[in-house]
Amino acid sequence: MSLTIDYRLLDAGWAECTVQTANASQELSASDLSDALRNLVLAAVAILAGLRSVATSFDEEPGEYRWVLEYTGGLEISLKILLFNELWGNKPDSEGEILIQTTCHLLEFAEAVANAASRVLEKYGIQGYAEKWPEHEFPSRELNLLNEYIAQWKHNLLQV
Repeated sequence: MSLTIDYRLLDAGWAECTVQTANASQELSASDLSDALRNLVLAAVAILAGLRSVATSFDEEPGEYRWVLEYTGGLEISLKILLFNELWGNKPDSEGEILIQTTCHLLEFAEAVANAASRVLEKYGIQGYAEKWPEHEFPSRELNLLNEYIAQWKHNLLQV
């Protein structure tokens, strides 16, 4: 797998995320102004459910890391991670600084997100997550849904 995502909780209300592709690696951070992990999991669910385009953000203080996913045909998606210096500025994607730009299989993206969220749960548990990320609960239902979609996609791909 050429795409990996490593999501780590830091001090209360702060997280760090490393996104690595075959050609690039980028460190991102998120504050609990948004529910970064839940939003990322939901973006992966949305792509597997058939949305052709979805964006989600990690909120910074100040700033925003925007994840933009677009279906490119076949089973491929384009992933861009953009940096904006202003939080909640509602700037168009074209005004963001491109930190990561890659194309990957949509299942590869979904599995990278699911693996990152599963490692967080394994390391911290529900209670530990609540202590480190007090504004938001661990996205258990969303992760279960993502894992169900992944299993269904794998099953369907094996049938082809």
